[in-house]
Amino acid sequence: MQNLLFNILSFDWYKDKKTVYFGLSEAPRTKRIFKTAFPEQLKEVFPVIKAGTVDFVYTSFGYAQEGFTPVEIDLRTSNIDFAKYYYRDTLRYYFRTKKKQIVRLGFIDEVEVWVSSKKFSTKEIKVYQKFALRIQIQPGSKSPSLLLSYEGKSKVLQIPVPEILKKVPPRAISKVYYDGNIHKYDDLLEMADVEFDKAFPVLSIELIKALDYSFDIPPKDNKYKRYFDNITTFYNHFLNKPEFKKLIPLSGNGFIKVPAAYIGQIKPESSNLSFENNKPGKNPKKDFYRLKPAEPSPYKNIHVIFVYHKDDEAKKDELKHYLQNGLRHFKGLYGYAGILNYIEDDASMVFTDKYNPLPELEAKFTSYKYDTANVKYLAIYLTPFTKEETARQEERIYVQVKEYLLNREIVCQSIEPKNVGGEETDFVFSLTNMAVAILAKLGGVPWRLHTIEKKELIVGVGAFRNPKDGVRYLSSAFSFDNTGRFNSFDYFMKDEITELAGSISAKVREFAMINGVPNRLIIHFYKKLSEEELQPIEKALQEMQFPRPIPVFIVSINKTESTDIVAFDMDFPELMPVSGTYISIGNKKYILFNNARTVEGFNKYDGYHFPVKLAIDCNKKELLNDVNTIHDLINQVYQFSRMYWKSLSQQNLPVTIKYPEMIAEIAPYFSGPGIPQYGKDKLWFL
Repeated sequence: MQNLLFNILSFDWYKDKKTVYFGLSEAPRTKRIFKTAFPEQLKEVFPVIKAGTVDFVYTSFGYAQEGFTPVEIDLRTSNIDFAKYYYRDTLRYYFRTKKKQIVRLGFIDEVEVWVSSKKFSTKEIKVYQKFALRIQIQPGSKSPSLLLSYEGKSKVLQIPVPEILKKVPPRAISKVYYDGNIHKYDDLLEMADVEFDKAFPVLSIELIKALDYSFDIPPKDNKYKRYFDNITTFYNHFLNKPEFKKLIPLSGNGFIKVPAAYIGQIKPESSNLSFENNKPGKNPKKDFYRLKPAEPSPYKNIHVIFVYHKDDEAKKDELKHYLQNGLRHFKGLYGYAGILNYIEDDASMVFTDKYNPLPELEAKFTSYKYDTANVKYLAIYLTPFTKEETARQEERIYVQVKEYLLNREIVCQSIEPKNVGGEETDFVFSLTNMAVAILAKLGGVPWRLHTIEKKELIVGVGAFRNPKDGVRYLSSAFSFDNTGRFNSFDYFMKDEITELAGSISAKVREFAMINGVPNRLIIHFYKKLSEEELQPIEKALQEMQFPRPIPVFIVSINKTESTDIVAFDMDFPELMPVSGTYISIGNKKYILFNNARTVEGFNKYDGYHFPVKLAIDCNKKELLNDVNTIHDLINQVYQFSRMYWKSLSQQNLPVTIKYPEMIAEIAPYFSGPGIPQYGKDKLWFL
């Protein structure tokens, strides 16, 4: 049994009523309250509210305001939304007025506190560690609670805006620190009497690019311990104090224990995978080489070619040696992954202009007689750019190369030349990961889910916001549950929900033609799907006129890196709960831990994945009352997180979300009108 703690603090309701000041007109330092949050007592104070003719009121909360009316309110019995407003204002008062911290109101009304960090700051950059406090009140609950999360760091340049504008255009500045607050730069421009030489930009991705600063390298240490240490320090320094408890009367001794009744566990057999001849295994790192792929590549005549810059000839030769002869436990492409191949040196493409390689690739493709009718070509692209350099590019050159090759029915595997190493490095693990990805790109199946076949279709929808045009692109990928086999995908603009619905219904029709009408459709969505977004999907399914309606389950799947609930196993030194643990957090919402910690043990080199947050809904609400159905849907999310073929390592996101996200990140940079038809049923994006 695990000893799990939430990052939640409980507190007691106020024992007495609070005097709150309300008015019908806006005044300085007041909060506008929508009618859904009106306390019941306001109907007696303002007849227009009782008449239903007012949508908003204004409050200064506990501060007397000229022309405002005092109202006695018992928060325990008041409108829950208003109680949240009141407590949030109390938090803002404490941190901004009493503790002189930077305070911002977050996206979902959490109070975000920026705490200056001497440890990480320099003369040129002041670093703030960010924490979020979110009031939680469940209807009928005995007490409210305070969710405390760690939001990472933000950096404020100690160079004022006028000096920065000598180097970069205004569009590179998103937010600024001014007069003790964080403002949007555009908002600051509209304010009167601003002393811009006292305004300092907050570093953003665009500003980092414009100033040619280095991006931070994500730490690889234990994020559970780092996160827990940070919120514990914040709790002890700010919250576990008499001064704070007078305002928010915390109860208990710190973070609350997760009730045992809220904890579930994925079935042990859900970790089972199938390899060659349906032989079972659990850990691809150990089992893939030993048990061999579930299915080899269907191509019998595979030629490997290299695409590389002329300066990387030596690295190309070194990589060729490893692919043919192996390195340590990697026994070459054939010995490790069963990929029978010939490296065709004469067909390789060498370029001199790394910023515009396509003309040289076209010249080679035109002059050399590639036998695409009888040969399956695999390109190994040694990209001359690091990941950081790629992130800075206005046009992603490696995507252009992928698209060029894809249009010629050639799948591509990319690698940075600087990462090609020998015995003294960890490059052998890169080779094993590459081999699995290459096998999948060539139509092979590294492993399957070892599960009973069910007559259902699973659709995954992921998204990526293109920083260049600000558009969020959606991508949908389709899989059958019994094997997790990838079928096909497409991508759309955010507002093309009708096209997305049409794509989903087309896949349901294809499934029905082969297998009969599915018993249910399960959609894994990257965010909570609204009723408005679900309607076109239901309409498209109804138009198929199946003999019976298809239940549609929506499983919203979100990362929980910040502003959300996490849990820690206090009986495990690394604090990370066992993989497959899931916790109910109310209203058909759950957090699910997908990581490399099993009951048998844990290797720290496998990483410390945070949980994913799930919300489950259905067009037939009565089906949500079946405990076994809920468990089955969570179980399925866990299984699909084990079908990631870009790496041998365990992932925390299922491929139904991860793969579409990868497609949506790449496809907008294609120069053509869409993804080439050849690529719509291939895993070229791994």
